[in-house]
Amino acid sequence: MRQSSLSLLLVLGLATPSLQAEEAPIEPPAERQVELEHRLSENQQQREAIRENLDAAASAAGQAQLLRLRQENQRLRLQLEQEQEQAQTQVQLPLLNDQQQWFAVGGGVGVLGFLLGVLTTRGRRRRQWLN
Repeated sequence: MRQSSLSLLLVLGLATPSLQAEEAPIEPPAERQVELEHRLSENQQQREAIRENLDAAASAAGQAQLLRLRQENQRLRLQLEQEQEQAQTQVQLPLLNDQQQWFAVGGGVGVLGFLLGVLTTRGRRRRQWLN
């Protein structure tokens, strides 16, 4: 290694710790500290005022929504009552009148008789063909 680079390395090695030394924190003058404390108290008062305004606004919005829901609930109750009154006043018509009912019963008996006849005679026919 060269002698000039060695001396440069030695100088930089000795100077580096002095460059990293910490400085003591500088305290603000008393006037500045009083001003900062005053601004802090003002900011806290403003924050409290904003919080109260926000709470009041949220409360007002909640009250408005509550009122709207109550009105809708009342409207739906009235609509339900009207629908129930209409349902009671309407006469429920039977699905089938008397003649249609007798016709359906007769048809069911006829189909049932036909099926029973087919099932019972089917076995006899096979026996007759076998003999």
